Amino acid sequence: MLELTRTAHVASLVLYAAALAACALGLGLRSRAVRRAGIALATAGLAVQAGLLAARWVSGGYLPVTGLFSTLHFLAIWVMAIALYFVWRYRAATFLPAALALSLLALAGAGTGDQTLQPLTPSLDTPLFFLHVATSFAAYGLFGVAALVAGYRLTGLSGSELGQERRMLDECLYLGYILFTWCMIAGSLWAYLAWGSYWTWRIKGLWSTILWFYYSAVVHVRGRPGWQGWPADVLALAGFGLTLFTFLGLGLFFDSSHPLR
Repeated sequence: MLELTRTAHVASLVLYAAALAACALGLGLRSRAVRRAGIALATAGLAVQAGLLAARWVSGGYLPVTGLFSTLHFLAIWVMAIALYFVWRYRAATFLPAALALSLLALAGAGTGDQTLQPLTPSLDTPLFFLHVATSFAAYGLFGVAALVAGYRLTGLSGSELGQERRMLDECLYLGYILFTWCMIAGSLWAYLAWGSYWTWRIKGLWSTILWFYYSAVVHVRGRPGWQGWPADVLALAGFGLTLFTFLGLGLFFDSSHPLR
C-alpha cells in the first residue's frame, strides 16, 4: 500500500502540474483545444486521487483522513471536484488554473507528511468520524474555492465565460456553511461519546466554533447592500485564512485533539 500511495501521489502531482501548464498555455494562445486538454488532465488527476483514497479506505477499513498527508490529499480532492463542477456548469475554464495551483500546494504539503496508514484510536472508531471529517473537508474545500473566486473578482479577472462569478461565490459560501454546520453537530455528538461532554475548552473545538460563527456572520450579511462587491470578497478571503489556521495552524503548531505532526 505504501508503494501504491507514493506512486499515486507523484502521478497526481504530475497530472495537475501538466494540467496547469496546459490551461495557462490555452489561455495565452486562446486555444480551446489546449484548454480542453488541461481539463482532461485535471480530471485524470482527480481520478487518480479518488482511486488512491478508495484503495487506502479499503486497506485501512476507515476513511483515511488523519495526519498531514491524508488530510491535505482529501482537501485537494474537494477543491478539484468543485472547480471541475464549475467548469462544467458555468464554463469556468479560466478559473481552473487557480484551483490547480491550490491543489498542487496542498499535495506538495501532503508530501512532507507520513504516508503510512495508522490504526484508528478508539475515540475515532465511530460512524460519526466519517460524517464529521467528510463534511468538514468538503466545507474547507468550498471555502477555499470561494476565496479563489473572490480573488478573481477583486482583481477583475473573469472566472466564468457566463459571468457567473457571483453565483459561484454564493454557492461555495452557503453550501460550505451548511456542511460545516453538520460537521459541528457531528463533532459535538462525537465529543459526547468520547469525552462525556458536547463541549470542551480544547483549542480545536474553540477555534472551530469561532470559524462557524465567522461564516454565520458572512452568510448573514451576504445579501445586504453594503456588503456587495469587494467587501464580500474580502470576507471570503479572510475566512479561508481563518480556515487554514483552524485546520493547519492548530494541527501543526499547537497541542490539539486533531494533531497533524
